[in-house]
Amino acid sequence: MHFLTDLNLMNFIRQLLVKTPAVLLALAFHEFVHAATAVRLGDDTAIRLKRYTLNPFKHIDPIGLACFLVFNFGWSRRIPINTLKLKNKNRDVFFIVMSAPMANFLIALITGFVFYGLRIHKYSWLFNPNPESAYFYISYFADVMGSFMVSNLVIAVFNMIPVMPLDGAEIWSVFNTSKYMNFVMKYQIYGILILLVTIIFGLAHIIMNPIIVGFNTMLVYLSGLF
Repeated sequence: MHFLTDLNLMNFIRQLLVKTPAVLLALAFHEFVHAATAVRLGDDTAIRLKRYTLNPFKHIDPIGLACFLVFNFGWSRRIPINTLKLKNKNRDVFFIVMSAPMANFLIALITGFVFYGLRIHKYSWLFNPNPESAYFYISYFADVMGSFMVSNLVIAVFNMIPVMPLDGAEIWSVFNTSKYMNFVMKYQIYGILILLVTIIFGLAHIIMNPIIVGFNTMLVYLSGLF
């Protein structure tokens, strides 16, 4: 899928113009779902910090966004959780953390079915090796829609890596006993460094590419049944 492989300058610029709105919206939705779930479970921290919003600029992590736009994998600023305001700490933290990746995955599915089911992908230059000719705004919309689908899938799956500041680290802490917390805390200090190494040296691509390709193949097949 040349969305992930073409590296010439013009294609990179086109991808940047396409991915920027798609990634910002997907990341904003991710953090908003975290915030909404936390508020519903009794923690109003997101409201007090003015993070209970779909405004993407409230959730941007500059390094994470840059990695997403350049390397296709990244992260946003986490929504802080005050566990003292939760009735059942472990259960509620689990729900808060898992709600956003699950929502992103659902959005990726819905977007994918529309993208392939309505044959919008035919006009995409980034997701179709032989796109049909169309007005610029139609092909651009198709590119953004496909990118939005992939961005949501990447956020849903990539966030399960147990490294700070990803959601997987929070899940790991829920199931860890105090016996191992010192080790976990020392390990998590290097979280962003570990992520940068994983992304820059291509390990993230090795892990995620088969998932992205398989997801697209599944959607193309299923969309063709209707």
